[in-house]
Amino acid sequence: MILDRRRMLMVGAGLCLASAARARPALPGDAPSYDARELTDVPNAAAIGRRYWSPGLNEGYVPQGLTVFGDEVLVAAYRSTDREQDNGPARLFRLSRRDGRLLGSFALPATYGHPGGLATARDTLFVANSGRLLALDFKESCRTGECAPLKEVRVDKQMGPSFLAASEDALWFGPYRREGAPNLHAVPVDRILAGGEAPIGLGDSRSILPLPLFAQGATFDRGGKVWISQSSGNRPAFLSQLDPATGTVLARYPVPGGIEDLGLASDGKLWAVSEAGTQRWNRWSTFYPVVFEIDPAKLGA
Repeated sequence: MILDRRRMLMVGAGLCLASAARARPALPGDAPSYDARELTDVPNAAAIGRRYWSPGLNEGYVPQGLTVFGDEVLVAAYRSTDREQDNGPARLFRLSRRDGRLLGSFALPATYGHPGGLATARDTLFVANSGRLLALDFKESCRTGECAPLKEVRVDKQMGPSFLAASEDALWFGPYRREGAPNLHAVPVDRILAGGEAPIGLGDSRSILPLPLFAQGATFDRGGKVWISQSSGNRPAFLSQLDPATGTVLARYPVPGGIEDLGLASDGKLWAVSEAGTQRWNRWSTFYPVVFEIDPAKLGA
């Protein structure tokens, strides 16, 4: 009996030490108060650098769109704690890329209740919501704390846009698809900003690349290659590198589940955000509701 008690004490002490060793990290931002879980061990953790709590978690915000604008990481999120509700009041949050400080936020229009993609081109910020594209005066929005639209245009839903990417003088539209043969469409920025009120359709595509299924975000690296994030609910997630001329998948890496949109910083690092562990998706096995930096050079299969 004494030996059994000693074993129990030793096991209990070991569990306490293991728990202490794996205590939730003190990340910048507001830590989730609705769940005390530790962050999940995720694939390619060695490639992940800075991490910040996704903004608005305790208010029920679910991150979707992301882009890097200078020294800021911008995150678009909608508010929902109900698995059946995929739209809600949406905000754009501004985080310091260096230290994760919340620099400000402003509300997005009610018609952008699921802001799946962000991208910047010519100092203009674009927000995607399936069938809609909004161009914002970002500096004015930051100055006033209110959304300052420049233009809104409707988009053929075959093109999404579920997410966006920018390269040179084009904005790329991507749809999220679970089946079929989706494509990434490049539309000239001039067509978007100076093309009148006519909806953007397939005929406006200057270039088309095949997309993998379950694509959630896209960005171009400094070498011109395309990076695509792929996730679907509680399933394993991936980051794929595509040939920018053919769309051929050059490499595919496992990454944190629930990964959403992507952005590229001036130092060549990728940035991403996961919705796994938000209040809406808190029953998934992955708990990783963070904005995180990825070093492509450290990714491994």
